[in-house]
Amino acid sequence: MGKFTVLELEDCLISYSNGNERQYQPDAGIINRPDGQKILFRPFTSSETVGTKIIVHPAPISNVPSPLTDEKSKQQTSLNGVLVLCDKAGRPAGFLNAEEVTGYRTSLSAMIPFVHRTRTEKIIVFGAGKQALWHTRLAFALRGAKISLVTIVNRSESRALELISIVKEENKTSWGSSCKFEFLELSKEDEVQLRLADADVVFCTVASRKPLFSLGSLELDARKGRYPLITAVGSWQSDMIEIHPAIMQHVVHSKCFNASNDTRGSVIVDDAKAALTHSGEIVQSGLSMPHMLEIGKILSCIRDSQLSKDQIHWLAEGLIIYKSIGVSLSDLAAGKAILALAEKKQLGTHVTGF
Repeated sequence: MGKFTVLELEDCLISYSNGNERQYQPDAGIINRPDGQKILFRPFTSSETVGTKIIVHPAPISNVPSPLTDEKSKQQTSLNGVLVLCDKAGRPAGFLNAEEVTGYRTSLSAMIPFVHRTRTEKIIVFGAGKQALWHTRLAFALRGAKISLVTIVNRSESRALELISIVKEENKTSWGSSCKFEFLELSKEDEVQLRLADADVVFCTVASRKPLFSLGSLELDARKGRYPLITAVGSWQSDMIEIHPAIMQHVVHSKCFNASNDTRGSVIVDDAKAALTHSGEIVQSGLSMPHMLEIGKILSCIRDSQLSKDQIHWLAEGLIIYKSIGVSLSDLAAGKAILALAEKKQLGTHVTGF
């Protein structure tokens, strides 16, 4: 994926939240068709580049009727799309596979709070698609030696086992971690709850329409200060939700990081304005702007050494919810990194895939 790193992503988020770039980014557009197809248009600009990302969530397809019920079930296929880049004069510069770009840059966003955590031994990943794969890869790249167990929670066992197989093979040559892997079926709530009660990190990567777990399943009262980091990237519309509203409300009524150092907690987001309309977690929890804090502002405080000891401790060990909607500048930066890599390898500046 070129050289698009955590630091470069942080630069994008800081410039968006604390700089002047927000005013030059058009709003994203979303189309929902009657057959279930969903389309995201996310345009972006800079002084040197203009472009857009198009993501299509295809309409569910019907499977063969069950001989027992004679009813057709619906199967949801994966996201697809393109990333188109033009130079400042409008000349086409790149045509990229948006599925890979989105999977990488979104997962990289979840790694920003992850790298500040003291405990990352036990990780739960909800989902087994491209986002889940990149979350797992990046977690190993950053903390492989400190990870002891990765639990993949998914409806489909075959997809989860395929993800585990890929990461295991990559681990042999890239990270050398002694971590163990396991698969849990999403419907086995008791087993999933046992893992959640002891998890250090929970990555949510599912386009779900109901919460993946409850507040009670986290067993926060029994943890004695050993709280999890929970990130959510799968839901990108107001009717999608991964984290239960009760968990969101628990955070905002706790003492967490916030701009004014009072006792009101904050849910961390990458784009607060977009979260108000596109995040099911924010919408269905009834949260407003004062309940959210953009990650770019936190990063700016970190770089300027403006965090208190309590805030540093919270980032390292407190209960953190990070809801990522996606910032268009990160698509731009990731796309440019891929084009730069293509030029370095003398493949030209027109990239058609991976």
